[in-house]
Amino acid sequence: MKKLLVIAAAILSFSAVNAQVAYVGFQSVTATSKVTSGSVTITDKASNSGFFVGGAMNFEIADALGIQPALEFSYAGRTEKDALNNDVKYSALGVRIPIDVNYGIELADGFKLAAYAGPSIYFGLSNKAKSDNVTVDNYESALGRFGLGLGFGAWCDIQDMLRVKIGYDMGLLNRDTRDNRTYNESGLMISVGYIF
Repeated sequence: MKKLLVIAAAILSFSAVNAQVAYVGFQSVTATSKVTSGSVTITDKASNSGFFVGGAMNFEIADALGIQPALEFSYAGRTEKDALNNDVKYSALGVRIPIDVNYGIELADGFKLAAYAGPSIYFGLSNKAKSDNVTVDNYESALGRFGLGLGFGAWCDIQDMLRVKIGYDMGLLNRDTRDNRTYNESGLMISVGYIF
């Protein structure tokens, strides 16, 4: 865990000095959990919404082709009723490191469109459920902190100053540490960034 945090801090400090894009965005995350007992599988889905901030660098590897690592800090949460009709507040805080391969074309003077795809690494910092005076840390009871996803989407650069980006990240790993259970998260992300 310490090694991952050191790597994340190094990437953040490097991107803060040499970042090509700093951005903020909205995310809608769908958490899918499944419980299997014998031949019966029960699936439950829950939607969280939140925001993220990040920085990215794009390295051109060929004409119009690039690779873009980024570092993002994200928050998502929701409030819902439990079986006793009490409010339960869920919140998750984490670090995401997408590494996207992109291909861009100049649409017109000052307008560039790019499509991207690539893996993303997720490390959870906090994942809690709070009801009245009881707080449950899901990383201590059920979930693993590490996640792996596959992201894809597109962005548009306007006047080499503003970037509007939309993407989707599919969770690929089962993050539930218990037997006969699976859990993963996928999310839709929309952001606006300033190009350095």
